[in-house]
Amino acid sequence: MLVRAMALLVPAAAVVAAVELLVPGAGHRLNSADPLWLAAAVVLEACALGSYVAFFHTVFARPPDRFGIRRSAEIALGELAGFALVPAGAGGPAVRFWGLRGGGMSWHTIGVRSVVYGVLFNLPYVGAAVVLGLGVTVGLLPGSAPTIVALAPLFLVLGSLALIALIAATGRSRWMQGAARWKRTARAVLAVVPAGIRELPWFARRPARVASAFGFWSFDCAVLWATLHACGGSPAVAVIVLAYMLGQLGNTLPLPGGIGGVEPLMLGIFVASGVDSGLAAAAVVCYRAISLGLQSITGVVGVVGLASDLRREREARFSVSSRGAKTEDSLAGANASRVTTGTA
Repeated sequence: MLVRAMALLVPAAAVVAAVELLVPGAGHRLNSADPLWLAAAVVLEACALGSYVAFFHTVFARPPDRFGIRRSAEIALGELAGFALVPAGAGGPAVRFWGLRGGGMSWHTIGVRSVVYGVLFNLPYVGAAVVLGLGVTVGLLPGSAPTIVALAPLFLVLGSLALIALIAATGRSRWMQGAARWKRTARAVLAVVPAGIRELPWFARRPARVASAFGFWSFDCAVLWATLHACGGSPAVAVIVLAYMLGQLGNTLPLPGGIGGVEPLMLGIFVASGVDSGLAAAAVVCYRAISLGLQSITGVVGVVGLASDLRREREARFSVSSRGAKTEDSLAGANASRVTTGTA
């Protein structure tokens, strides 16, 4: 993962170079950025990471599979680095499954809680993006965005609901019934989604427990707000939130960290909303550098710590099992000796 983190510098540097060359005034804004506002942005991103860890711990470290906040931090931060460093975010789930499975959690429990996690974590983002997108489309909110981009979150919600319904119907279909091994496995996998959906009401009755999901999105968006101030501007908060929310759609592209996908979307929405292009480009570059940089650095540290902890736990289990085997062998030898003596 450290190699991937270093490799992320290449596309990031390319984006910075392109911004300075292609966007008038962006280079000057970057060079004169206020260090105090940039420091505030770093603090806000740290708060976002803390919120992410807290939310991960709330969803996954529930009985009967409890574990400490340190383990949650290692997995959650490593997961964020996986999202940032691997195209389309495929590394995030890989780190999650590796860390939780290595700690002894069953595949089924990981799957069910991942469904809960995915729904609850993305709910604040999707809700805000849908409201803002619809508001901008019908002219009720400030800002401007292409209709297809503004309505994309709504299409995402409808597509997700259709996918959930399809999974539930497929699992109950006559075609999936039978004793064949692949059918049993497929039914078990498909059953994870409705099982996760059934756990959502428990969290709905305890909204305070999932407030940290809202905290992550709020603090991360506030980083963009701070970098805009650092670069000498202060657009309307509604415009900042709109650009932030819709810009995240660029993370769905198969690019490491969404680099090359998020930035043009954010910049386009800012410019269409009347924000100076140089200001917007410089602020977006600073936001992405702070967000991806902090996520990558803390994530690499988390993965290294997680790998070390899992290795020690495996060695401890092996040591216990070896001592147990030796004890059984000794008892068996002693019993055999007593039987031989009694026979003699």
